[in-house]
Amino acid sequence: MTRAVVLLIFSVLLASGWIPVQGTEAPAKENSGRRTVEDAVFLRRVYLTAAGRIPSMAEARAFLSDPNPRKRTELIDRLLESEEFADLLAMRLADLLRIKSEFPINLWPNAVQAWHRKLRSDLLADRSWREMLEEMLTASGSNFRVPAANFFRASPDRTPKGLAAVTAQTVLGLRLEKLPGEQQELFAAFFSRIRCKSTTEWKEEIVYTDPAPAVFRAALPGGEVQTIRSPETDPRRILADELLKEDSGFAEAAVNRVWCWIFGRGIFPDPDDLPSGAHHARLEELTRQFRESGYRFRALYRVILNSDPFQLPAGSPEQEAAFTAYPVHRLEAELLIDALAVATGGYDRYMSVIPEPFTFLPARTRAVTIADGSISSGVLDSFGRPPRDSGKFSERRNSITESQRLYLMNSGTLLQRLSRLPGMLFRKRKLNDRQRMDLLYLRILSRYPTEKEHGTILAYRNSLPPKQRWNVWRDLAWALVNSREFLYYH
Repeated sequence: MTRAVVLLIFSVLLASGWIPVQGTEAPAKENSGRRTVEDAVFLRRVYLTAAGRIPSMAEARAFLSDPNPRKRTELIDRLLESEEFADLLAMRLADLLRIKSEFPINLWPNAVQAWHRKLRSDLLADRSWREMLEEMLTASGSNFRVPAANFFRASPDRTPKGLAAVTAQTVLGLRLEKLPGEQQELFAAFFSRIRCKSTTEWKEEIVYTDPAPAVFRAALPGGEVQTIRSPETDPRRILADELLKEDSGFAEAAVNRVWCWIFGRGIFPDPDDLPSGAHHARLEELTRQFRESGYRFRALYRVILNSDPFQLPAGSPEQEAAFTAYPVHRLEAELLIDALAVATGGYDRYMSVIPEPFTFLPARTRAVTIADGSISSGVLDSFGRPPRDSGKFSERRNSITESQRLYLMNSGTLLQRLSRLPGMLFRKRKLNDRQRMDLLYLRILSRYPTEKEHGTILAYRNSLPPKQRWNVWRDLAWALVNSREFLYYH
């Protein structure tokens, strides 16, 4: 039997559960009367959810050995105050706001960098989502110097109806095309006076309200019709005031979208199609808390991450639907590729040869921090990174495909990185087999192996010819990154 066949069998056995891996079936424990997952499961789950990465070996060791009963709450607070939380949320909002240089959005690199940097700084400062939206809806000026002015440029269709559609989706979680035609036309009227003009600077545009006099009727979806006299009254100012009222639905849409980012599906499953007038006790309570916080994402994340649904063990689909079990779902492309980079010590390179000027990102760039939807890689695209053409959550593909399996189990690049990993971890250290196994598990899965796993892996090692036994550590690393425990939130 060839080494490749042995490795394949070992990987399949581990990923399928024949070699036990603690994960979706991790036992729950009682924590102050609550049924929660084990510390190791919580640790990995919260780092991925709030920081977009897996914990380091030092962080895992420290948390798992900490006897402090408040360590989970304190870890949540630390992660939500970190720059990595701002990086992760900036990626989420960049998907929603269609931040992309190239076709069909065509923001171009200067505008992309300016807007992404502004979003990240606002999130790091914990700025109100309502204030951020108000700025986007009313911004005028250069799209290079007033980053929020790109909100109305980041649409494949810049007609009034196209701008109305992306605004309804972004702010209200509403698919405008589902409304009666008259309501669509009345809402689109708010955007009928928006204009853009070029300057002498490459790809710069000025966003402004047409100064020519006009009188027209407009209304929010299902709202009262208003007569607007422009330019005495800026239609976008009226739009922002109406859209961002407490009872307009924008807060519910934001809460449902954040729930989707955390759990892989919204309280109402599609975050871009929040049913009009729909009620759900959990959504209403979280929306109340979101309002009381001043519409701040950090406060909303803090409530959800400390809640029972986030800290519950995985369960059946019926339990997930009833919010009595954590929904297992696959890591997003950027988080998965970054997790592989941290685990193996090998980072991908990202560049875009169009548009000019060519863009080359620095070495060891985290995929989560890539500002431009036009800059990607074949691996990221294969794992479902969204193209940011529409801003819809459905653009992100989180199902496992054959090309992904081929990469994870047969990639020469990944083999090289995993082959180097044992030497990196074990170099100049006197270790026994149990200690080596502990290091690999901490590095890749952020936990220690169970006694059963120790026995199974050592039995596999002893079955190999003596000259090949060192390769068990590479095989183990490859098996672990192909396991469900590594590839999924669990």
